[in-house]
Amino acid sequence: MPRLVTCVLSFKQAYSMDDESNRCPPLQNDDNGLTPQYSPDAAPEAHFDRFIHLVSQVFNVPIAFISLFDENSQRLKSSVGMEGREISREFSFCIHALEHGYMEVSDTLESDLFKRHRAVISYPYIRFYAGVVLRDPNRKAIGTLCLSDIQPRALNEVERSWLLAFGNIVEEQINIKTQILEMRHQASRINQRDARTGLPDETLLGETLDNLVQLAETESYHLVVLHLRINNLDEISRLHGRKYRNAILKCLADRLIAPDIGILTAGNIDIDRFGAVVSIYSLRDLFGVIKPIINKLNAPIDLDGHTVRPKIDVGVSVSPSDGINPDDLLERARTALKAPKTYENIHVFTHRTEESALRRHEVEQRLEAALSGNKLQQHYQPLVSADGSGVVGFEALARWQDNKLGAISPGEFVPIAEKNARLSRLLTDWSLELVCQKAFHWPLKLSDPSLKIGVNIPANQFYQPNFVEQVLRTLGEHNLAPQRLTLELTEESLLTDIDRAISTMDKLRNSGISLALDDFGTGYSSLNYLKRLPVDVLKIDKSFIDDLPHDEKAINLVSGIIRIAHGLGLTVVAEGVEYQTQQTLLEKLGCDVLQGYLFSRPVDADKALNFLEAWSQGSHPAAM
Repeated sequence: MPRLVTCVLSFKQAYSMDDESNRCPPLQNDDNGLTPQYSPDAAPEAHFDRFIHLVSQVFNVPIAFISLFDENSQRLKSSVGMEGREISREFSFCIHALEHGYMEVSDTLESDLFKRHRAVISYPYIRFYAGVVLRDPNRKAIGTLCLSDIQPRALNEVERSWLLAFGNIVEEQINIKTQILEMRHQASRINQRDARTGLPDETLLGETLDNLVQLAETESYHLVVLHLRINNLDEISRLHGRKYRNAILKCLADRLIAPDIGILTAGNIDIDRFGAVVSIYSLRDLFGVIKPIINKLNAPIDLDGHTVRPKIDVGVSVSPSDGINPDDLLERARTALKAPKTYENIHVFTHRTEESALRRHEVEQRLEAALSGNKLQQHYQPLVSADGSGVVGFEALARWQDNKLGAISPGEFVPIAEKNARLSRLLTDWSLELVCQKAFHWPLKLSDPSLKIGVNIPANQFYQPNFVEQVLRTLGEHNLAPQRLTLELTEESLLTDIDRAISTMDKLRNSGISLALDDFGTGYSSLNYLKRLPVDVLKIDKSFIDDLPHDEKAINLVSGIIRIAHGLGLTVVAEGVEYQTQQTLLEKLGCDVLQGYLFSRPVDADKALNFLEAWSQGSHPAAM
């Protein structure tokens, strides 16, 4: 991140703060030449006060000030530790800095020039000084930005460059009237902060973004606007209450403004959403800058012994390519979240995104009517023993053919449903109901082995307080044994509250229901949690199977997963098997069950029954 940009960020954040408790106390009246002489020209200005307060915090010094010189005195325009003071030139340290452009004295008692200075041998006992000269548009020295401490110290190269950059900013603010007016306007909005997090609200964030856009145009870099959505905040609130919800929000806010995350400014834009701004010089750096931010925000949070993992998506717009108006950039970052992911949890705005957002809205509106009117279909994909000896079960998968929109992929409508609590419940109820109806008629005769039917369960349903009771009630209504049902869960869906998830899983298993960990290997840290999760089945994601049997690394990886799973007593299913060579290898590696187009695509109930009949009669049908 450009140093000047980071300095400007801190400046913008600083003059929207109003924490008087952090201010260093002013110097007291003394007879050492620092007696205050107030002048109308020395009246403090809000944005300079906040800026100098920031400088004192950044460098951890008790005294920091911006001063201007006239023929007789040094007037303090804004200060911490010396507020409202006018110093005679006779007692000024800064008068010496004017001769050099920059002056630093690590220990005044070691300096022949300063060791007998009045401000060194008496109050405030200055031992360290650093000052950078401020100049007018004609490059004439007009004042200084200074730091002082009562302890000797020395700035390192980085700190010195920061002080010079801060000096450049002060110089610009003094010389550009329009910027001063803008800073005063923004300083009047200091109370627009979220009570839970302390971050600026959307209005104040937009005003800060406006200033950052102007500076980015001057410095020729890009601004990246992030719209961060906490997908599981409702689950956290439902599980733990408002206190935990607010604690999560505060923790995430603190992470956003941490110095190491590289964010220029951040704000609250809704109860479950944050806005943030970062800078990049090249669009090629976009994902490299954003991904570490997402990783940090998604890291586990410990709250009173409960490990909670936020799940955050981010919408992205970029200035100037997506606009330079703050409202447009914020809205386009929001709109980007409605489009498919570009990379992991990152959604990047394009003008096609707006079209995608409109379609998403239409799908969401029509999906509820389709579920209520039983317009969706349930398809089934068989799970076959790795040696081909028999069919052990089916996975139920939803399909939707809409009269207006045509065939809508589950990859499109299922994520939409999962982000809407009502649609998610309707889809889950519909899936369980239909599976219980069909499973009761399978196997074909009593002597046949039991077939398990797998149903995918979204996270927000799994954490419902009455979820276990709901599932058992549905089974009971259809007189279907719990042993016939497998609930398929993704690792991501279990990590909102791992302890609560394990408790719910134990209840389900104790009732006889099997649990499968779906899409294994695509989660955040699968191996860390696998030994804790009470699951029966591990399903290896298709992405690991695709490279078999030709990729040696893929073979070793799949072999290792199978050995680990067997060591934990789990049945292993390989997803996405398409070739006979993959079946042969997976059987050799010890995989238990296979699923994929090699045997059958997902088909309707009648075709699934035909497949089962043919297989039970010893003939392996061609892939459907």
